[in-house]
Amino acid sequence: MIRHRSDMPSLPKKLLLLPLLAVFPFFFTSWGQAPASPLSQLDNLAHLGWFGLLAWGLALLPRAARRPPPLQLGIVLIVVLAVGGAIELIQPRFGRTASWADLGLDLVGGLLGLLFLAPVRRELDRRLLAGGRIAAIALAALGNASPALTLWDMSQAARSFPVLGDFESRLEADRWTAGTIDRTLARHGSGSLRVTLGTEPYSGTALTRCFGDWRGYSAFVLSIHNPGPGALRITLSIRDQAHERRGGRYRDRFNRAFRLVPGWNDLRIPISEIEQAPAGRKLDLSRLTQVVIFAEKLEAPRVIHLDDIRLVP
Repeated sequence: MIRHRSDMPSLPKKLLLLPLLAVFPFFFTSWGQAPASPLSQLDNLAHLGWFGLLAWGLALLPRAARRPPPLQLGIVLIVVLAVGGAIELIQPRFGRTASWADLGLDLVGGLLGLLFLAPVRRELDRRLLAGGRIAAIALAALGNASPALTLWDMSQAARSFPVLGDFESRLEADRWTAGTIDRTLARHGSGSLRVTLGTEPYSGTALTRCFGDWRGYSAFVLSIHNPGPGALRITLSIRDQAHERRGGRYRDRFNRAFRLVPGWNDLRIPISEIEQAPAGRKLDLSRLTQVVIFAEKLEAPRVIHLDDIRLVP
């Protein structure tokens, strides 16, 4: 007797629920800011994998499996989009950010599950199946290009540590929330990070990954260029994971204001002062999350350049 494609043993279907249920809570859990960890870059792969398994599981359901292939594909992808959309709508309630890009990855994951795993693939025209697989793989690769570049930059940063920023690579700009690489001005090497400061209450940039472990070093140094014409007051703030968990209070992090004169300003801050800055505790130098450089309530936009950011023994 020929077995219908939906007549699969129930055990594999039940086993398929295990990874779906195990991974699902992570869509509503922040990885936390662990900039030096590759785990922070696995979110895209989680979307592809989870929705690929979901689409495969949906295609195995008898009601879906009995449908003609085009209708079956359409129904499964609509459900994938509905589930993905619901997750994106709910995520902001759990400290995550909704993203159209994530929803696109959900759909690509669904296509991968249908075209590579689901039994319905055997009923598709071979040329259509091959074209769909190539397109799905290309979209998946495109969706993961940024994480791949980030992981490459993380590996390069680990090699360069204790240098935190010399801006010789264009990828270094992505470690910061604002700024572009400028090859016309540098304190060291051939480039610096050009940051435009606006007139909003707080304007600046923040290093958000590739910190390394600051324990065992004596000082944090950096050079900031002020093109003038007058002095500029900026604040440097350094924060760790505990600061984020404790509500981000001002007295629970390192803060220091500096007056930048026109030209290059070479700043040096003892690591011991950074560590002892939070009230009632020590800053965790092995779990830093941000180094923030900002100005407050400027009357007109200004520009600064950052370079030669490093730790010294």
